[in-house]
Amino acid sequence: MKYRDPKKDNDLFSMIDHQQSVIKTAKGINKLNTVIDWEMFREELESILGYNNRDPKRGGRPPFDAVLMLKILVLQKYYGLSDEETEFQIMDRFSFLQFLGLQPGDHVPDARTIWDFKQLLEKDQRDGSARLFKRFGQELTANGLLAKEGSLVDASFVAAPRQRNTREQNEQIKEGKRPVSFEQSTAKGRQKDCDARWTKKNNETHYGYKNHAKVDAKTKLIDAYTTTAANVHDSQVFKDLIDEDDQAVFADSAYLSEENREHLLSKDCQDFIMLKALRGHPLSESDQLTNKLRSRIRVRCEHVFGRMSQMLMDRLRTIGLTRAKQHNSLSNLVYNMDRYAFLAK
Repeated sequence: MKYRDPKKDNDLFSMIDHQQSVIKTAKGINKLNTVIDWEMFREELESILGYNNRDPKRGGRPPFDAVLMLKILVLQKYYGLSDEETEFQIMDRFSFLQFLGLQPGDHVPDARTIWDFKQLLEKDQRDGSARLFKRFGQELTANGLLAKEGSLVDASFVAAPRQRNTREQNEQIKEGKRPVSFEQSTAKGRQKDCDARWTKKNNETHYGYKNHAKVDAKTKLIDAYTTTAANVHDSQVFKDLIDEDDQAVFADSAYLSEENREHLLSKDCQDFIMLKALRGHPLSESDQLTNKLRSRIRVRCEHVFGRMSQMLMDRLRTIGLTRAKQHNSLSNLVYNMDRYAFLAK
């Protein structure tokens, strides 16, 4: 019995045909190109990076285009890639080259360049990633996708590389001190994370940070967020997420307190926080029905974190609170882009 041989005499035209067959449909990361005008970020990016003040007469190799580098970070977060893997996959995949507007043989930023660009975004407390998130949020608001008629507040764990410390070292870290043996000038010290914390939830142990997010109830787009260590209770950042524009807030019972309710009242915001039973005071049937109705809306926030988990945004490759904040900022930005592409259909 004979079988079809997939091999044939390849030439330049065969390679071009193959490339076109791969990139002719907007799938995966390339669906973002169909709905996002990337030039909206240029002014903000060049301001963050200081490119506007760059002396053209200064020597040295010019930097890669700022918007190109941003798209590389978006691609990296979308697929959960390391810097080294990002460099390789860009050179290896036609669809990634198409997303970046590159051709086979073009110069591709290497892993070190990608790392340096991320460092430059946050240099001197520039909060570059957070500013980019806000810039895209302005675009979403202008398109009527963040009306704030109803907001969902919740938090999700972001796992960090686990540390193997002694009990004495952990006690010092909990007190906000850096153990003397963790000298930052040493190879060991540079790998020690003194910002992440251990915590337990539902008999599961977590180590790392939290992504506290406020989500639009209608569109499931992230409107605001903040980053803390994993042991910080959700309710402690509730006030930071709520502003005067919010009309109604849904949240689970972890956020239920008189202080938070008074805060919502002061903002003229409707309170739809899940009710909680107390010792000796179980929920009445009407309260249970109220919780059931509220949970149908509140659960939409879980869909957001579920999608982010699919894109491997619930884990870190770095150490330290500063890089955790950048990770959450970029992750929330890329999630909003992905969600925006879905809504645009």
